[in-house]
Amino acid sequence: MKLWREAKLWQEAMIGLARSEPVTNLVQGRRMLGGLASRFVGGATADEALETAERLRDRGIASSLFYLGEYVEDPTVIAETLRQLDAMMTLLVEADLDMHISVDPTQLGLLVDEETCATNVRHIAEMVAERALDGRPRSGRDTVMLDMEDRSVTEFTLQLHDRLRSEGLPVAVTVQSYLHRAGDDIARLAEGGAFVRLVKGAFAEPPRVAVRSQTQIDSRFRQAVATLFSPASLAAGTYPSFATHDDVIIEEIIHTAGEIGWANDQYEFEMLYGVRPELQTELVRRGFKVRLYVPFGHDWFPYAIRRVGESPRNLRFAIGAVTTSLRSSQRLVRDRSVRDEHGK
Repeated sequence: MKLWREAKLWQEAMIGLARSEPVTNLVQGRRMLGGLASRFVGGATADEALETAERLRDRGIASSLFYLGEYVEDPTVIAETLRQLDAMMTLLVEADLDMHISVDPTQLGLLVDEETCATNVRHIAEMVAERALDGRPRSGRDTVMLDMEDRSVTEFTLQLHDRLRSEGLPVAVTVQSYLHRAGDDIARLAEGGAFVRLVKGAFAEPPRVAVRSQTQIDSRFRQAVATLFSPASLAAGTYPSFATHDDVIIEEIIHTAGEIGWANDQYEFEMLYGVRPELQTELVRRGFKVRLYVPFGHDWFPYAIRRVGESPRNLRFAIGAVTTSLRSSQRLVRDRSVRDEHGK
């Protein structure tokens, strides 16, 4: 219980910062903090994000593109999100990259009403489906991945996935294994042959909703892995994406997959852009599929501070990025001073 309270306080503090418009405006206006943005964000524009995705492809790594924004109520902001995703998909097709788009229901109208969100997500999925039929020989998987947010939207997100998938649209869904309900959700999705991104879970949910100790969280994740690797799941054509930076569990997944006969191209690992790049490179070298969650856009601070909120360990990445940026700024100031002294 103490661990849960401490985690909840830490995360609530980071969420408070993420949702503070004055703090966001202040931080995003500071050039010296640009290193924090570049550490976790693939670019400010769709063009910059495409360049990031192409660099990752050159390293053998796929991308899932996410336009920054969450808990949006303003219709003009929602419309801009749709426009940005449309532009991103056009660029991905032209670059022969798979259209793997991640979306938060709360950025696409869920705070307006459920049908607005469903209509917008359907629109994106229809665009993916239409452009996937252009005959270009792209590798990877064209899909709209529904991100999973806090418990208030879990049921809606799963129902939306099922609804759109029943219409034949290319959708996938994220499941948080630490939720008490996750076992039943994952079993149903696996038996139905779904594309499932499995995460441990990052929200500070109460004990009645989710397990809280790290031992229990890891145990639930391992149970979910076993379900996704079941014979029924394999027969149904389920495609698991294991989203974790935990190298111990990654090695267990690789061992289990090999023992029960899952080929390397029948599942993948997903990680956050900017976190553990050396592990990503090593997995690719060993022949495993790796995808990175690559956010893009100008509203980077809420996303970056949420990554810190998910785990205090991410704080060292943030501090390192800011420190590097500050050193670069200091060198730039010194260089300018030297040029000024010499009249250049």
